[in-house]
Amino acid sequence: MTETLPPVDLPTTTAATPVTTPVTAVVVTRGVTRYLGTTLEALAASHRRPLRVLVVDAGDRPDAGVPIALERAFAAVAGSPRPQLRSVAAPGARTFGHAVRTALSDPAVASDGPATPWLWLLHDDSAPAPAALGELVRVVGHARSVAVAGAKQRTWTDPERLLEVGVRTSPAGRRMTDVEPGELDQGQHDGRVDVLSVGTAGALVRRDVWDDLGGPDPVLGPFGDGADLSRRARLAGHRVVVVPSAVVRHAQASYLGLRRGTASGPGPDEPVDLDGDGMDDRADPRRSFRERRRAAVHARLVAAPLPLVPAVALLALVGGVLRTFVQLAVKQPGLAVDELVAPLVALLRPHAVVGARARARRTRRLPRRTLHPLQAGWREVWTQARDRRLARAAARKVVQAPSELELRELAALATRRRTTLGVVVVLLAAATAVALGALVGPVAGGARLVGGALLPAVSELGDLWAAATSGWVAGELGGPGPADALLTVLVGPTAVAAGSLGTAVAVLVLGAVLLSGVGAWAAAGAATRSTVSRAWAAVVWASAPVLLLGVTGGRLGPVVAHAALPWVALGVARALGVQRVDQVLSGLATARRIHDDEPDDVLDDAQAQAAVVTPVRGVPTVPTQRVSDDLTLPDEATPVLVGAPDPTGSISAAAGAALAFAVVVAGAPSLLVPGVLALLVTVLGARRRRGRLLLVAVPGLVLLAPTLVEAARRGLGGWRLLLAGPGLPTAWTGSDPLSRLLGVPSDASGLVPDGISGVLATGWPFALGAVVLLLAVLALLRGAPVARAVRTAWVVALLGLATATVAVAVPVGVADGIVVHGWAGPGLSLAWAGLVAAALLGADRVRERLARRSFGWRQPLVALLTAVAVVVPLAGLGAWAWEARTGAGVALHTVTGPVVPAVGQQAQLSPMRSRILALAVGTDAVSWQLMRGDGPLLVDGAAAVSTRSLGGDLTAPTVRGADDATGEVQELVARLASGASGDVAGPLAALAVADVLVPALPADTADSGDAEAARDELVSRLDATAGLERVTQNAAGTLWRVRATSADTAAVPAWARVVDGAADITDPATAALALPSGDRAVDTTVPAGPGVRHVVLAERADAHWHAWLDGRPLRAVDAGWRQGFELPESGGRLVVRFDAPDTRLWLGAQGLVALVTVLLAVPVRRRRAARA
Repeated sequence: MTETLPPVDLPTTTAATPVTTPVTAVVVTRGVTRYLGTTLEALAASHRRPLRVLVVDAGDRPDAGVPIALERAFAAVAGSPRPQLRSVAAPGARTFGHAVRTALSDPAVASDGPATPWLWLLHDDSAPAPAALGELVRVVGHARSVAVAGAKQRTWTDPERLLEVGVRTSPAGRRMTDVEPGELDQGQHDGRVDVLSVGTAGALVRRDVWDDLGGPDPVLGPFGDGADLSRRARLAGHRVVVVPSAVVRHAQASYLGLRRGTASGPGPDEPVDLDGDGMDDRADPRRSFRERRRAAVHARLVAAPLPLVPAVALLALVGGVLRTFVQLAVKQPGLAVDELVAPLVALLRPHAVVGARARARRTRRLPRRTLHPLQAGWREVWTQARDRRLARAAARKVVQAPSELELRELAALATRRRTTLGVVVVLLAAATAVALGALVGPVAGGARLVGGALLPAVSELGDLWAAATSGWVAGELGGPGPADALLTVLVGPTAVAAGSLGTAVAVLVLGAVLLSGVGAWAAAGAATRSTVSRAWAAVVWASAPVLLLGVTGGRLGPVVAHAALPWVALGVARALGVQRVDQVLSGLATARRIHDDEPDDVLDDAQAQAAVVTPVRGVPTVPTQRVSDDLTLPDEATPVLVGAPDPTGSISAAAGAALAFAVVVAGAPSLLVPGVLALLVTVLGARRRRGRLLLVAVPGLVLLAPTLVEAARRGLGGWRLLLAGPGLPTAWTGSDPLSRLLGVPSDASGLVPDGISGVLATGWPFALGAVVLLLAVLALLRGAPVARAVRTAWVVALLGLATATVAVAVPVGVADGIVVHGWAGPGLSLAWAGLVAAALLGADRVRERLARRSFGWRQPLVALLTAVAVVVPLAGLGAWAWEARTGAGVALHTVTGPVVPAVGQQAQLSPMRSRILALAVGTDAVSWQLMRGDGPLLVDGAAAVSTRSLGGDLTAPTVRGADDATGEVQELVARLASGASGDVAGPLAALAVADVLVPALPADTADSGDAEAARDELVSRLDATAGLERVTQNAAGTLWRVRATSADTAAVPAWARVVDGAADITDPATAALALPSGDRAVDTTVPAGPGVRHVVLAERADAHWHAWLDGRPLRAVDAGWRQGFELPESGGRLVVRFDAPDTRLWLGAQGLVALVTVLLAVPVRRRRAARA
């Protein structure tokens, strides 16, 4: 294989007439492309012409225009030495190498004469310079060991810019040309000779080597074929060189994605390069990225030593996943998909890898290590990456900077903006401090924030995560069902709060007014750049009755949704690129000559025009802004603005809106449907970038998917799950339609200040809503360009009002025996967002519009409306703060002492995971509650459980009776309250109750004498109850411990117990083995025992409870409402846990969607696709 042909006997001539050379030029095309004519004309103009020119049409169908283009290109050389011309159709050819092989084996080509010793390979988009073939032939004629000679490649539209002068690769296969994008050819790389590989465009290949190697790997398309051919030629013992004096213009149409054409713009024969970088401006390398990545993975699998192939395959998969995340972070979701798919496609074709390795092994004569000196080291790879990163950073700084005057104007705008925001923050913080300051100190000192719909949030991060992801609601006796999505959202703030859920909840509730105002300020900036209007929007949003009532009522979910809604609006506006930005009028727009008698020190018109339009070679022609002496120009021409660039839309903003929307629907699931409808309306009204808005709803839909599935399982009545929302069901006073239209969801007496009465007191809570509604109605009178946005905002408002109306009509739970309807707050928050947005859009630039009109009735009317619009929200916010300071209408309060005495809490820390039964005396009955820890917890409830108390029709349901589990507890409580005889240790132990608590009476209990007497009577009865032993009495209440009354009593309170299969588990005499357990799980060793034994859990039975003994699954048995498993006589390791496959599936989907969305939302600079 190392033998070579003798040097080609080159014809010599002393004239300028072109001569022919024993070379066959092979041009591969797919029909008549925009480049083929230029390439054939350049080939015809060569100083040394090939003996034969073979054009291969590899299109799906033969193109009759290809032979015509070939004849036309060589028509002008009829009198000169003319090559033999032939066109061959190869419709089945999939790759460049396949097309060449098909053409060379064509019988018609063989009949033209003996084969030439050299092949000159050309693409349809690679036009050779006149001296290219001569230089190639000269080099191979003097170096007998050369089998492949490549040409220097330059760009198509600017032939002075380099593409490559030979190619190197790193040990991992990274392609390196050592040429910077847009680098001018000044001969700096002309010293290269021997290289690792060359491109096939313009390469001269010895025919016998081509036949022996079989051309490039048939699996490779236009990417990597030259590297494969060169590498195998090297390993076969031949040299591969580059000839810098042989130049080829290469359009890189496949690499740049230009084969597909464009829908608009210049014709197919007119490449456009307005930026002067040497590439068609319609080029986009991302279109070919998947094929390039697939080819790279295939090449690495082929080139790797056989023992390392599995490792290379594994690294390709892992690297693809990692690069997917990187592409998402740089806002290239399309390339992220390609990074994931390309390795899979390459690995799913093992036969192609095996065949390529066999072909390479057949022709290899030298070991792979002979290629190492020609490869690039890791230091060179890192250096090139660093240099390109620094070059991109430097290029970003080369922009047209604003003038000093313009910078001062922009700085003044920024100062005004920061100052106004500071005033708003101070105002809202002061209102919060006045209203809720009495709660902040105790909470900071460790007190728990409770009241209204808010349950204590004393859990840590681990408990929160377990409750959010287990699929089992642990409250009371437990039950299957999805957790509230709000728990998943709270994981992030809890992690930031050092793992304290209570701290995170306190910040969200107590800081809701401030957080909402800041969010509204940011969102208002998308509609107007007026700092006054933005401040007004922030105060109006923060003083909305729905927020103030939600905060004082402890409605965590609706409060979180209200605070997050502005960020959804801001993200949607930025995603569409319709947000306002800070810009000032450029000084160029008003430039003029100050004194007419100044000397004329500028060019005359003709010279100026010539200076503007005369292009310089290699430098792009850029349109410039003309400066005129005409004083009317600034008014008649389009103003030139400087400052922030014009918005173009952002996928990061769309991802941010998606995250905010997920937070909104987690806090208020009732906003899912109207939110999606609002997004669809926005998509229909948008003029560009509509598709990305559809992605905004995806995280929210995935987050609520378990709830939606549960609702669908229950039928029509199950949809009350969306209207229930997170938190404790709480009765509230409904509102009429007019009140909802004005933004008041329920009784608003807490918003009315003391000292006013009559009509003023009645209308006070509705004043702000009336102002916002009036401004939103007036905004409908505005014309273009804001009319479309105003109408969209009104549609959003109407969707919110409809949601509020539906919510108040649907019962969602039972509280203290009263059927509770859905709260109108979330829907009114959405309606408030639409109305405020419409008002902002309508008021934008009103002052400028009034300034262009003569003084009249408009100016006083606008001044009056402005004064009212400013005073009303400030007065409303101040009145709420003052009233809340006194505690009027505020359900929130703090609890400093323990709910459960310390001795009771210590008992629950044991591995038995016991519960506490709390008994409270009511007006006519004794209420009960099963607790774990220090009282009822936020993580122990869910709407999926609370809504099960209702059945039947959606709007007219029936209250379901107690199930067997609840019935057993109620029966036991009745025995305790009535002082019935009998040992209660057995029934309590079967419920895992280790302690019974009678809490102390609240300090504000009405008719405290009767309540105290009723409590004392209950305490005395419990003291006389067999199976209970009083252990403590303190400020928290009186506590009894469950004790065995005699040696025959074996009651042991525990969450999991082993009992005899035929025994009554509630009988105090039933022997039971208590099993240590964790959080709703058992993992312990059980001893062997005779007879039939059952493992019984003090939890409701469900099909997703599973148990294993030494890895063998145990059969579930009927233990009443409890979950039971049959335990064999043998002992071993017992594992019991709740395992719902669909929960894991949804958790994985939620995690994946969250990761992708966060990566897209992270503000990382988007890298421009390289085109060189």
